[in-house]
Amino acid sequence: MSAFILLALMQFPLDVFENPGAFTRLEDRDGVVMSERALKNSVYKEYRAQIATTHPIDALCEASWEWGTRKADGPALILNKLLQDGDDVRVVYNQISQPIVAKRDYVLTVMKERLPDGSCRVRFRTTNELAPPKPDGFVRMDKLWGEWLFEAVPAGGAKLTYTLFSDPAGSVPSFLVHGAQRKATRDAAVMSLEKTKKYLEAAK
Repeated sequence: MSAFILLALMQFPLDVFENPGAFTRLEDRDGVVMSERALKNSVYKEYRAQIATTHPIDALCEASWEWGTRKADGPALILNKLLQDGDDVRVVYNQISQPIVAKRDYVLTVMKERLPDGSCRVRFRTTNELAPPKPDGFVRMDKLWGEWLFEAVPAGGAKLTYTLFSDPAGSVPSFLVHGAQRKATRDAAVMSLEKTKKYLEAAK
């Protein structure tokens, strides 16, 4: 394991994933269950999307892992650069651009883990200690984390759970952010299924 990846792991404390608060259901629409929960000392919330799917866990895990670290795309993303590659740990530098507010950047350490019960979990959080110099005109996001969890269900197939917390930093009124964060969480979960479908088709 390279020194760079060891440093990334050292900068990856798990405390942000240990929120004991309960989620409150917001809606169940088109097969996507959306929920939220508050965080102590933050005006922003964690959002969660859950979807039942017939796709197998291995395909969901690998497709989302590759998409999130090597081939990331999305309406706001303008740069995705893999800084360090490992079997189960990758470090990624992203830049995003959205209307009205200044451009943002951040570095994510992303970790993939196979759990004893056969589930797969992919966690990510900001590790800006590993970031390149901040470009002029950008705001650096320091508080961004989340996880993908893919679990087997008794009826067959899997349950996809995607959780996201994002503090945009800078001077952005919170009321402008909540709807966008909720939509981003839902869109990412739905897109993960689309990426998995393409992953399976390509493997045939």
